[in-house]
Amino acid sequence: MTLRLALLTVEPEGPSARHRWLGIAPILAEAGLALEVVRLPREGGDRPEAFARAAAASLVVLQRRLLRHGDFRRLREAAARLAFDFDDAVTYRDPWRGDPHSTVRANRFVRTVSGADAVIAGSEALADLARPCGPRALFVAPTPVDAAAYGPAPGPRAPGEPVRFGWIGSRATLPYLGGIAGPLRAACAAVPGARLLVVADRPPGDLPGVPVEFEAWTEQGEAEALRRMDLGLMPLTDDPFSRGKCGFKVLQYAATGIPSVASPVGANLALVEPGRTGFLPATPAAWEEALVRLARDPGERARLGAAARGQAERRWSTAVLGPPLARFLRHAAEAAPRAGAS
Repeated sequence: MTLRLALLTVEPEGPSARHRWLGIAPILAEAGLALEVVRLPREGGDRPEAFARAAAASLVVLQRRLLRHGDFRRLREAAARLAFDFDDAVTYRDPWRGDPHSTVRANRFVRTVSGADAVIAGSEALADLARPCGPRALFVAPTPVDAAAYGPAPGPRAPGEPVRFGWIGSRATLPYLGGIAGPLRAACAAVPGARLLVVADRPPGDLPGVPVEFEAWTEQGEAEALRRMDLGLMPLTDDPFSRGKCGFKVLQYAATGIPSVASPVGANLALVEPGRTGFLPATPAAWEEALVRLARDPGERARLGAAARGQAERRWSTAVLGPPLARFLRHAAEAAPRAGAS
């Protein structure tokens, strides 16, 4: 029997919805779960309508949003079965907003996790945030990458073609690039022609001394943009919010067949094997050394990239990660409704 699964999300076109849910829709269908995406208004009187539409499904998956008490109560009363999915440390503020700790966020997080029938966390670090809240059922689901869609990087670059340090993301995470402005500047000065390719919804801020190529992100052009990179960057700060990052950039780079240079923070520690699939520099000097080393050695880039691609296929692909999540969701959708749920 096919059951309906409603994804209730503020950003149906956002990366979390696209990669975590729409990408596995065929696998969910094989498990007898028909995925419907329901847009959740950020605020306002249209929310009850979205709650009612989602609640008609066998299982509602509230994605990332921490609702106010009244809204959560209304959704919880309407939904026979409710799951909460998060792939960021939503209980904290990001590092550019001062104190990362927020009593409001923390209280909403506890209420959401303890009040849901099932919780899906994007990493073990995020699961550790949820466990003290006493979730009824908890599943760790890294965001899967469609390795076939990205494909391995092209062969060796043409003679004289510049080396491109690559970064892909959104305006929300662009500030992380500023943390490695110095190493990038030094690496570009040490390797003639080297430059930074940024693929995002907005150009980066000022990066003095760093030649920047900017390409506006599009879903259709994403894979081709990644294939123009020679290595991928994922700098992070070490703070409570950033430790919850699930490392999807690293998985995109790996699926493309290029090595990653990433901060040793959060999920990056589990996704990058130093010297085998990339590097995890912890200081500005180590960042500069890794960037220059890989920029000067196409053979090492190819070796690390091939190993990263193999890991993406074996461990983090949609085909590998999708079925266990589908089974978990099917079980949640078939569970007896909570007492008092409509």
